[in-house]
Amino acid sequence: MTEMIGATQGSKLDVEPVFDTVERPPHVAPELVVDFDYHAPIPDGEDNYTVLSRLQQHGHDILWTPRNGGHWITTRGEDIRWVQENFGIFSHEVFTIPRGTSRIIMPPLTVDPPLHARYRAVLNPFFTPKKVAVLKEKASELAIDLIEKIAQQNQCEFVSEFASVFPVIMFLGIVDLPLEMRQDFLDWAHTFMLGETQAERDSGFGKVLGYLNKVTQERYANPGTDLMSAIAAWRDNPRFQGENEVQGMAALIYFGGLDTVASAISFMIRHLAQNPGHRRRILEDPAIIPRAAEEYLRRHGLSNTGRLIMSDVERKGATMKADEMIMVPIGCSSIDDRLYKNAMDVDFDRPELMTESGIPTHNTFGNGPHKCVGAPLARAELQIVLQEWLPRIPDFRLDPEKPVRIHMDSVPGIEEMHLLIGKE
Repeated sequence: MTEMIGATQGSKLDVEPVFDTVERPPHVAPELVVDFDYHAPIPDGEDNYTVLSRLQQHGHDILWTPRNGGHWITTRGEDIRWVQENFGIFSHEVFTIPRGTSRIIMPPLTVDPPLHARYRAVLNPFFTPKKVAVLKEKASELAIDLIEKIAQQNQCEFVSEFASVFPVIMFLGIVDLPLEMRQDFLDWAHTFMLGETQAERDSGFGKVLGYLNKVTQERYANPGTDLMSAIAAWRDNPRFQGENEVQGMAALIYFGGLDTVASAISFMIRHLAQNPGHRRRILEDPAIIPRAAEEYLRRHGLSNTGRLIMSDVERKGATMKADEMIMVPIGCSSIDDRLYKNAMDVDFDRPELMTESGIPTHNTFGNGPHKCVGAPLARAELQIVLQEWLPRIPDFRLDPEKPVRIHMDSVPGIEEMHLLIGKE
């Protein structure tokens, strides 16, 4: 494999995205075709998981949709893990669907082994158990402050008042970016991820890259102990290949820190708002919190990412060709009844949640060399929310007058969720 990351990935990324519906290719069996558009609005009264569950009812495990230029879809946990672990066939170098919607590399996520390891080494020191322990202490203080303010109210809009505040402030502390720009950061990220046209997405991405380029230049000249300074210092590494590497690493951390944990927390709180028995269980037995957080991570797997197929491959009746795209909807693994009994239910005592050695069985954080580097911090943040929210706000429910707004897209999430605080 060539050492020239930019050159290697430029040929894979340098295509114009096709958002249109396309004709079924001859090698795609008609019975595998499904009308699925992950950018489409979610029907009223449903969520992203009910939409994904219909894919599993189709009768075939690997499907093909003509939407967004045409792509394959894995619908079962075993196939999701198979794709995640076989990076030689399913390249991370193109990670968005349709192909061409992301214009730059974002190492280590969009770099295949063995080259990805050099970039991961830049990030790993910031997510060690010792580092996470320090961050967890800060996170608890922040969560308590936010929750106590909400506890004084009789209602709240959870996403704007907590879910998009708590993890983002934590992230900004890790990278040492100004808290007062939090809303700008969120707006830019949402424009890129949820924009209706490629021009909108490029506009949001351009603002992100322009800002991050300025920051990494400043951190290179005046380094600190933060993660963004470490990324900026990559320029001095003997393996440094160009500014696109620094920009890409900074962009990856930026997007990873703003949306995924906020979505996980929101889905968790939505479930607790609807299930007082689960709230009581945690309050009466706080020792269950780590396992409860893991079950919420299992049940609410996030991300609908793509892989570029590098060579022809057949599996379960699907003939996939080189240069096609395949989607890996992690949420399909979360609700796979072949892996989990009553998979849609949240069960803190679920025996299949962990292996005998205590390792989570779910695919939420990925598998293989690209497993999420921020997983320890995400787990800690969910545990903190359970630990600090429920003693202070034991009774809350969804506001029946204000429906929960949910989107699918590349990172499913709750856009708006109104809670009524206190007993009915």
